[in-house]
Amino acid sequence: MKADAASELRELLAHYEIGELVDYEQLHLGYCNVSYTIDTVAQGQRGRYFCRKYKRGIREEELEFEHSVIQHLVGKGFDLVAGIISTNDGKTYVKRLEDAGDADSGEEIFYAIFDFLQGEDRYTWVNPACTDQDLRGSACVLAGFHDAVCDLIPSGKRYEQKILDLLPSMAKAVRRYGQRAGSTEFDVYFVENLRLIQETIDRTVRAIGTGECAEVVQQVIHCDYHPGNLKFQGGEIVSMSRFATCRGLFDFDWSKVDARCFDVALAIYYFCTAWEGSQDGALQLEEAAAFLGTYQDNLRGTGGVGPLDDVELRCLPHMIQASNLYVLNWTIEDFYSAEPDPGEYLMYLQHGVRTITWLNDPAHRDELERTIAESARPS
Repeated sequence: MKADAASELRELLAHYEIGELVDYEQLHLGYCNVSYTIDTVAQGQRGRYFCRKYKRGIREEELEFEHSVIQHLVGKGFDLVAGIISTNDGKTYVKRLEDAGDADSGEEIFYAIFDFLQGEDRYTWVNPACTDQDLRGSACVLAGFHDAVCDLIPSGKRYEQKILDLLPSMAKAVRRYGQRAGSTEFDVYFVENLRLIQETIDRTVRAIGTGECAEVVQQVIHCDYHPGNLKFQGGEIVSMSRFATCRGLFDFDWSKVDARCFDVALAIYYFCTAWEGSQDGALQLEEAAAFLGTYQDNLRGTGGVGPLDDVELRCLPHMIQASNLYVLNWTIEDFYSAEPDPGEYLMYLQHGVRTITWLNDPAHRDELERTIAESARPS
């Protein structure tokens, strides 16, 4: 379907009973999907919703997986997630063929409409510099999310490999991209640090692929838990008071079944890594302690998944490096597939390489291990 956005949205709304389109705004957030806020009117009543046009190439089973996670959370009363609006025929998404001039050559495009989450988009994943209240509130939300989905057997399938299996694939990918490198500032820096990246991937595979780290708790994880995927509001406490200023959690399209401690590690990487000046790439240990300590405290005595156990805690430093490599791999793949601005992506690449260097330092590793051990104790 090739049309301007308004026509596209009107045609989409014919599959729903939420009224006619009266206004819309494209949201220039994220890197993969196309998103809109849409305003409708039905029987004189206005409504506001969130509409997502999914990235090309996503498989139908992956939507089923994502939507089963959201529906499970709604069923558990996790009121920080936007519910999915059902279509006229009771489905959670619309599948269409985008016209390519030949009915047999059209590409499947998927859409979904969600309730609109109120709140402020206060941060992005880059240099979030969260307040202490927002940092701890975010840790509470992640704990609540993990507890709510620990019993979920999801529908569909997420095709991305688990982190343990994904790391060797990353090693092959970065080697392949290194052979394709051009002459931009991104390419030059990437080639200069290619060996470091490869060696760190190999070391991390050995660390988490054998022994106790290979046996950690597996469950549905968010896998993109960063400050830009949360909504906040002022200084007022919202309905779920233990979640502090957090108003909503969204973007579940990267969710999958994987190590629970990898999700915690990825969150610590996103929330607690410095981005500015000489500290770029350094893990801010006070922030990491606050996040981990709050996460642990909120899962004690819940009767669900519980706090990270001793094995998960010992694996956490390796999982933080794996998280950095996970985001670094996205940076490299996106650069060589989408051809974005080299200067912007150089910043992401430099941040990832500097985080590798910080985490590889034995003194920093010792500090991190002490911080984890101390902050994980009951407060």
